[in-house]
Formats: sequence, C-alpha cells, structure tokens
Amino acid sequence: MKKIIWNILFVLYLLVLIYFSVTPKPPFNYSRFYGEDKIWHFLAYAGGMFLFLKGLINKKWYIIPSIGLILTLPVASEYIQALSPYRQFSLYDSLASYLGILSIILVFYISKKFINYKRKAA
Repeated sequence: MKKIIWNILFVLYLLVLIYFSVTPKPPFNYSRFYGEDKIWHFLAYAGGMFLFLKGLINKKWYIIPSIGLILTLPVASEYIQALSPYRQFSLYDSLASYLGILSIILVFYISKKFINYKRKAA
C-alpha cells in the first residue's frame, strides 16, 4: 500500500513539473536573490528523484522509462522554455536539476549501505 502512495505522488510530481516547465510565463518570481532559480531546480528534481526511489524503483518494467524521463526532463524542459518569449534556455538550470537528482541517489545509496552495515553488525 505504501508503494502505491509513493507511485501516485511521483506521477503527480511529474505532471506538476511538466506543467510548470511548459507554461509560457514563469509561475514564480525568481528575483529575490541571485541563484534562487537554481536552488528551486535542485530541490524540485531532488524531490522527484526521492519520490521515484521510494515508489517505483522496484518495478523492473518501469525503471528504464522512468530513468529515461528523469534524465531527459531537465534538458528537454529548458529547450521547451527557450521557445517562450518570457523564458530562456539555461544550461545551469539543467545542471542544478541533475545535481539534485544525483544528490538523492547518493543519499539513498549511502543510507542503504549504512542500514545493511548495521544489520550485519547486529
């Protein structure tokens, strides 16, 4: 039952992320301080990877398409944003998104190793 909730949250996350990525005008004002949009990219994709790892990682038939989507979405959304007169392509936004993805993968990997180590020690 828990996996179903994580799966639903991941699909909802993807829908919201795609919506905000393709809307012509940015839905948020990123001008409060320098680099704020990079922080939001990092957090948004870290959150998505967290949901993915919590819910969909055990479904073998879904892993490849999901990983493909997660890895292409940062660059694809930037290219789509470049088509809007209100937005621009930013390789640094994509980089921040990929760093968010990689940070959560690293956290999950380390925590899994730590938990396995604790089990063996007990």
